[in-house]
Amino acid sequence: MKGHARHLMTENVFALAPDTLVSEVARQFAKNGLSGAPVVDADHRVLGFLSETDLLGSLLRGDQEEATVGDVMGKPALVVDEFTPTDEVMNVLRQGNIHHVPVVREGRLVGIITPRDILKYFVEHALPPPEQLA
Repeated sequence: MKGHARHLMTENVFALAPDTLVSEVARQFAKNGLSGAPVVDADHRVLGFLSETDLLGSLLRGDQEEATVGDVMGKPALVVDEFTPTDEVMNVLRQGNIHHVPVVREGRLVGIITPRDILKYFVEHALPPPEQLA
């Protein structure tokens, strides 16, 4: 695949502050159909990543009343620079056994790559066009 992470990413990223309560995030994930989100500081630097699995683990332990995103997020988060070649992005996802990867510019969050982004890229750039109907 040719290109860079910035060609794959979604720019409008739902990100979380580390002091957000797990119970609040659970509601947001359920309402918006989210399966993960980067956790950032006030300067939009990625501190970690909260996956659906991290969130469910916290809820099943019953600690959602006092637990914060910072308590249960995976850290450090794997991130890629916006100019990381797409083949390297795929390797990060496979080797890290992850489905989402935040994209940074000069260390600050500018996007995210999800399975849907990769599928869209393949359909638009890598797969042959569908045969036209006669």
